[in-house]
Amino acid sequence: MTLARRLTASDGVEIALHRMRAHRDGRPAVLLVHGAFSGHTVWLRNGRTRDSGLAYFLGARGFDVWLADLRGHGLSAREPARFRWRFEDWILKDTPTLVARVTEETGGAPLVWIGHSSGGAVGLCWLARLSGAALPLAAALPLAACVTLGTPGPLRMGALRRGAAWSIVRLTRLLGRFPSRALGFGPEDESAGVLGQWMGWNVAGSWRGDDGFDYWSGLAHVRVPYLSVAGASDWLFAPPAACQQVVDAVGAPRKELFVTAPGIDHKGLLLDRRAPQDCWPRVAAWLDETLGTR
Repeated sequence: MTLARRLTASDGVEIALHRMRAHRDGRPAVLLVHGAFSGHTVWLRNGRTRDSGLAYFLGARGFDVWLADLRGHGLSAREPARFRWRFEDWILKDTPTLVARVTEETGGAPLVWIGHSSGGAVGLCWLARLSGAALPLAAALPLAACVTLGTPGPLRMGALRRGAAWSIVRLTRLLGRFPSRALGFGPEDESAGVLGQWMGWNVAGSWRGDDGFDYWSGLAHVRVPYLSVAGASDWLFAPPAACQQVVDAVGAPRKELFVTAPGIDHKGLLLDRRAPQDCWPRVAAWLDETLGTR
C-alpha cells in the first residue's frame, strides 16, 4: 500500500487517505470508509490473517482501492478537546475532502463509496445533502454507486437495541469518549460528540442535523445505485430489518438488500472467515453489474 496522503478538511483538520496501488487507466475506484471504533486497517485483514481483507479482495477484482481515516481515527488528527467534533463533521467536512482528492487523482474515474456501519451512513447522508441542493448535475452526483455493510435505519429499534444505544450515549457523555478498546468494541476509542450525535439520531428515530436538515427524509432524493449488505446474525447493531429500512428510504431505482448466510454478524461482514466466500463476491458482482465492468 502506498504512503498516506495528508489532506486538510475545510475546518483545518488533517485527515489521512490511503491508496492500495496507483492506477492510471481510468478503472473504477472504491473508497472504503470505516465506521465507529476502527480505522482504515479494518479493511486489510480477515480474521487474524493480514493482507486478506476486503480491500485486497476488491483490488484483485480490478478496482482502484482507496481507504479513508476519518478524523479521530487511524493516521488522522485526534480531537483537540472533548466534545469538539460532531458526527456531521464526518459528513460535511471529511467526506467532500476525501471524495475530491480521489476524483482528482483518478482523473474523474467512476467512484463508489463503500462504508461499514456508520461509515455507510456518512456517505448516504452526504448524498442526501447534495441531492436536495440546487447544484449542477455533475456536482450533485459525485458517486457512481454506494454500498453499505451493516448500516441500519433509525426506525423501530426495539427495547433492547434502544436501551443499548442509550447506555452507550450515557457512558460516552460521562467519560467524554467511548472506551471502545477497553470494552472490546474495536481498536479505537470514539469521540463523545461524534458517537453521541450518531447514537442520538438513532434513538430519536430521525437523522436530523444541527441546522435542522432531515437526512433521513433526504434519502428519498438519492438516485445513486445502492446496495445494502446485512449480517444475518447481526441482532444488535444492524439487523437485516433495520438495513431494509435504509433500502426503503433511498430513492434510487436500482437498490438492493443482500443478507449473508447465518452466523455472520456486524463485525463478521469484514472479519468473519466466511465473508470472502459469502458476501464479498456478491458486492463485487453487484459493482460489476452496476458499473458495467464485466
